[in-house]
Amino acid sequence: MIAPNLETAIACLRDEIDAAACILPFTGAGISTECGIPDFRSPGGVWTKNQPIPFDAFMTSSDMRDEAWRRRFVMEESFAKAKPGRGHRALASIYRAGKVPALVTQNIDNLHQASGIAPDDVVELHGNTTYAMCLECDRRYELAWVRQRFEAAGERAPDCDCGG
Repeated sequence: MIAPNLETAIACLRDEIDAAACILPFTGAGISTECGIPDFRSPGGVWTKNQPIPFDAFMTSSDMRDEAWRRRFVMEESFAKAKPGRGHRALASIYRAGKVPALVTQNIDNLHQASGIAPDDVVELHGNTTYAMCLECDRRYELAWVRQRFEAAGERAPDCDCGG
């Protein structure tokens, strides 16, 4: 149903939420664009300026890993400034009310966690840009550690202590 006006739409959504026993939100770029996070796929988005790096190329090419980190650090200012927006806060409110056991997102910005949703309850389909995980041993590295090592090595991606 398409609501005839905003007030009716809000009332219908409130009724649906109240009636639901369990809600599983699935979010994408739209929820974070109002927070200053660039959209990757829209005209003028990140992928119109740089083609995505395929996972197999990332895994097999140190040059591709270096490029992936260069791109990430260019975006750091917009990611660092971003705070949860209205949508993030609304979902966190429903989460705190017990209606949302978990949330699935395509976003990499950590804003759902910053809004109050427990990190273990956020399923990030494309990872999280605030840290890196070794794909061999699952060790977590914070972004500051990665950037320090990256810059110290002349813009070369660091390896994990396990060699991964």
